[in-house]
Amino acid sequence: MIRIIGTWFVFGVILTFAFTAAPVNSDAFNVEANFDVATLETSNFYEVLEPLAKEQGSLVFYDFTESFTLLFQDNIIPRFEEKYGIKVEYFSVDGEQSVQQLIAAKSAGQPSPVDVFFMPNGQAKVATEAGIIANLPLNTLLPSAQDLDEGAATVSRGYAHGGTIVPFHRNQTAIGYDTRTVSQADAPKTLEELLAYAKANPKKVAMTSPAQGGSGSGFLESAILHFATSECQERLYDATITEEEANEWANGECLEPVMAYFGELAPNVEITNGNTDTLTLIANGVASIGTVWEDQAYDYIGRGLLPPTVQFRLFESGQVGDGDGVMIPSGTQKLAAALLFVDFMLSDEMQLLKLELNGSRSARTGLDLESALKPDVLAKLVPTDQYPALNRPRINNLISTAAVDRFVAEILQQ
Repeated sequence: MIRIIGTWFVFGVILTFAFTAAPVNSDAFNVEANFDVATLETSNFYEVLEPLAKEQGSLVFYDFTESFTLLFQDNIIPRFEEKYGIKVEYFSVDGEQSVQQLIAAKSAGQPSPVDVFFMPNGQAKVATEAGIIANLPLNTLLPSAQDLDEGAATVSRGYAHGGTIVPFHRNQTAIGYDTRTVSQADAPKTLEELLAYAKANPKKVAMTSPAQGGSGSGFLESAILHFATSECQERLYDATITEEEANEWANGECLEPVMAYFGELAPNVEITNGNTDTLTLIANGVASIGTVWEDQAYDYIGRGLLPPTVQFRLFESGQVGDGDGVMIPSGTQKLAAALLFVDFMLSDEMQLLKLELNGSRSARTGLDLESALKPDVLAKLVPTDQYPALNRPRINNLISTAAVDRFVAEILQQ
């Protein structure tokens, strides 16, 4: 068991107590260690792990992305190696293929080829059910993870893993607008205001096709969260829904008001073939407003591909975001080093550095962005008062996919 120590003050008397947490969704840990995992707790985390991790001397780290290569190679890894003297072997990999690699290694009774894996959220269910993720409650065990948003820390794209995957990267869909033609005061604050703007300014809104880019499918999901009735929304985060049920939901009455909205919007906007195409139309002044990923737009402004006059906001009804997490494979032979590295990745310094370099949001709720980040960095992000209040988790992937199919049939192909 993992004990979490706490203190209560009752009538002036200090009462110390211990919470115990079983391995996630199991009665036993599924990972080997050169220490008694049952005695590890947040309060003794560094004391226990640091000497053992230094004895291990190294670990292997997989990164499924391409956008974080410089962050890891030039910043996080060198700083971790300098602090702890533990070498990190870095590999940029394909996420889905690497999950299959770990499954094959487990099936063959072999150790995991990797000790820490930054993996795509969409693989959480497959990896968990295959038993290749260490069933440690990282969200409550890691000292750096104590202020994680609970939803982001325990659920990956609708799949409840219970805290075995910690959210390293969060991204956010948003509305981008060029202040050269749309003032901050006039930027649409609701889906209804966006429709009104599009009708008054035909083809000046660029909307990424939901079938071609995440900012488009995210925009569709945000519309579903706004227009679908409360009764219909009960299935949006239901991880038990089947593909057949999702198709029934998307092709039934629940999506009717959403399709009605896009039926009015589509003739008045420029529907693009991808996230990059939408940003290009804004950069060239063809569009004044567009659907965007905040982190991608942040990167474009930093590289001079998008003018600094472009700003971002979230609709008052909220807009969806997503992200990807870090897990420790159950077959790791270097658990101490792996735990230390994941904790370092979630630290204040690394999470703030990631946001500054990549526009990548953090699930850490205690970070004071206004104080920690420079004004020019904050200017390239969704306002800090909007993000915590208006970001929404992406809906069940099966429903989203079925809704996109209906959008294609009824909006794009008409």
